[in-house]
Amino acid sequence: MKLLIAVLAALICAVGIGHLIATHPGIVAISFEGKVVRLSLALFVLLTLGGTIVTLALLRWGWRLLTIRSRYRRWQRERARQRAQLALNDGLLALAAGDYARAEKTLERGARWSATPVHYLAAAQAAHALNAPARRDAYLALADDGEPNLAVGLRRAEMLMDQGEFGAAGTALEPLVERFGDSRQLLQLRHRLLAMQGRYDEVVALLPALRKYKVYADARLAELEAELAGRRLAQPVLTPAEVQQIWQGLSKGAREQVPVLCAYGRALLHLNADDEVESLLRKALAKQWDARLVALYGELDAAPSTLLGRAEVWLATHPDDPQLLQTLGRLSYRAELWGKAREYLEASVARQPTALGHRLLADAYDKLGESDLARRARAQGLDLATSGNATVTLLPAR
Repeated sequence: MKLLIAVLAALICAVGIGHLIATHPGIVAISFEGKVVRLSLALFVLLTLGGTIVTLALLRWGWRLLTIRSRYRRWQRERARQRAQLALNDGLLALAAGDYARAEKTLERGARWSATPVHYLAAAQAAHALNAPARRDAYLALADDGEPNLAVGLRRAEMLMDQGEFGAAGTALEPLVERFGDSRQLLQLRHRLLAMQGRYDEVVALLPALRKYKVYADARLAELEAELAGRRLAQPVLTPAEVQQIWQGLSKGAREQVPVLCAYGRALLHLNADDEVESLLRKALAKQWDARLVALYGELDAAPSTLLGRAEVWLATHPDDPQLLQTLGRLSYRAELWGKAREYLEASVARQPTALGHRLLADAYDKLGESDLARRARAQGLDLATSGNATVTLLPAR
């Protein structure tokens, strides 16, 4: 459509110019060294236009001849870029398909045509998959070209972590931390590395940065804080001051999570602080009823008769809770109330059979002289424990 309009416009202009010349035929006189050359206006216009076109064409071809070398170089660069891009596409497809040898060869060839960090980084990944660390490191060195590169550094650290070279991975991350310390990807990888090394105290120190830069969602951060607290509180040798330091360093939300409460309670139990644990559990159960807290209450060893009286109050609101019945049975057993222990434990296993419940019931039967029932209960508990149907983990007797 545009071409048609241009042709029509040219025709209209030509007709207009022809009409103007026909109605005003004029003469153009050119004087040169005493000689006068007379031309009609139409011929002068045609010669002028023709000369202009020829001059421009000669200038254009002259310029093209003068710049032929630079244009050839540009053409070579563009052709190399296109071939490198095609090699990159083929190499990435081979890498995704698991054909690592072909991927490395294709990407290396593409890098020879027009190298980019992506070529070397993908080739390093292929060499890593082929278990060729020397070639992998050479590609990575070419990819960052001596300057810290976040993408290259992260991938280098991930590859080292895959091979269990945690120390080398930490060393690879150090220059990145100095230059890109607030990067979410870097913080996430640092967390992974520290967790794989079991350096949980350093993960705790990293938590504020993980939270500040929103590396994880709030729910995940709360889970992570609770998980770290549980691991730290489960350490075999902790002093009372260390336990309190860990507990006071937690956020209010983390201290209210049941796994953290249980870990804190068990840490205190190892320090023989049963009275403190009892108060903690009663307050926690008043806010949220949870079988794990109830089970921990049954492990308390101080004044079993007093504990039993306090726990029996919960029967009014939770009469059929199997874990509460089991806890009452354990406390009755410690208080040497064998008959009451039997009643509570029979009611518990009737509602929810567990290996621990049957074991405790067998102990109560033994105290009552019911050896046949005790053997049967132990057999049932063993069957639950070995068949994978035990619903509650077997807890050690205190």
